[in-house]
Amino acid sequence: MEMIKTIRETGVVGAGGAGFPTHAKVRSDLEIVIANGAECEPLLSNDKYILAKHGEEVVQGLELILEVSGARKGIIAIKKKNADVISSIEKIIKSRKDLSLALLDDFYPAGDELILVSLVTGKNVPQGELPLSVGCMVSNVETLRNIYRASLGEPVTRRTLTCAGEVKNPSVVITHIGTSIQDVIDACGGSTVETPAIIVGGPMMGNIERDLNAPVTKTMTGIIVLPSNHILLQKKSMSMPWVIKQSKVACCQCTYCTELCPRYLLGHELYPHKIMRSINFGLSVPPEIIESAFLCSECGLCEVYACPMELSPRMVNHAIKNNLLESNYHPQFDNKKVITRGDDLRNRKIPTSRIKNRLQIGKYDRKVSSIVETNPSKVEILLKQHIGLPAVPVVKMGDKVTEGDLLADIPEGKLGARVHASIKGRVSFVDQERIIIKRES
Repeated sequence: MEMIKTIRETGVVGAGGAGFPTHAKVRSDLEIVIANGAECEPLLSNDKYILAKHGEEVVQGLELILEVSGARKGIIAIKKKNADVISSIEKIIKSRKDLSLALLDDFYPAGDELILVSLVTGKNVPQGELPLSVGCMVSNVETLRNIYRASLGEPVTRRTLTCAGEVKNPSVVITHIGTSIQDVIDACGGSTVETPAIIVGGPMMGNIERDLNAPVTKTMTGIIVLPSNHILLQKKSMSMPWVIKQSKVACCQCTYCTELCPRYLLGHELYPHKIMRSINFGLSVPPEIIESAFLCSECGLCEVYACPMELSPRMVNHAIKNNLLESNYHPQFDNKKVITRGDDLRNRKIPTSRIKNRLQIGKYDRKVSSIVETNPSKVEILLKQHIGLPAVPVVKMGDKVTEGDLLADIPEGKLGARVHASIKGRVSFVDQERIIIKRES
């Protein structure tokens, strides 16, 4: 269809963090499309900003997906606590009979797409499957806004993110893709600590970034600046051998990691405590127990909140997945067996306030009212900012480009996403991983 072609050509990918190419996600047999505005990670404010300031564009993008997919219903999921955003969106959709709001409690991980599908529609996504398997599509609100802008012929060249923590002016930042992390921090008044450490993404699922020259990507939701000795950095810096050693010493098989696991509460056969038992004690277990690590969403609740011994089943699951994938092993899951734990899912929601307390980031939870824009003199645009293969360069060193010009295309017949220039300038470097553009007046 023409709109799907437009989405492909403009490089739209999932902006919530995963980066799945959106043109490959839209199908013609959908029933419900959910606009994900839950923003469950602590400290982040960019989705709330987009809904409040550009809600009409988000709704227009949602309507476009409904039209293309034939879905009969669009649902915008927002947390109940965001009363001003809710009021704004209600005014926009009041005359649209195919659109409605779903109001969520303030818990983590409210924005997980499988959790959203269950709570908003009552449908349970089978283990190992995506929401598409039950006729649903979940799309981040910035993705939907990008879809609307794609319909106007505008490629994805900018990213809205939150810069918070140890910065002078915590802000929502509208930044050119490829801008350095340092430039974003500087735009927010600079760091307030001498040796800052950076988490890219949210504090729960984000990763440590040690290079301040690393570029902003299409999927970067946040830049969290912290003191280098902060407990969150210590947790995210644990080595796998240390995690295994501590697990063998301290795992008491209390089962809390399983009882609070969002995937387990959805009815999936993921039992983190059994995986830990096998890893720690070398016990013989059915292979499906180990394979179930693939079902882990790596939300981090087990290590941050559930485990009384402060161990990390999440890291163990991540290591298992990597090892199996490196061996080119992809397990198959029994989707016919359905276990219902709906009441447990609704009754075991972990309040976001408790997550902030455990992570010791409460003092950074300030209302972000400042909006800043970057104006970089140089951008470094990565060719893989998405699930799939890296984009293939179509420019060479010395070429002049304008914002929105195509820099790299999708490999023939493969899953990927196009990449476009985010500033006007001259290409100063090209390889198979990145393209650097220096601004020219």
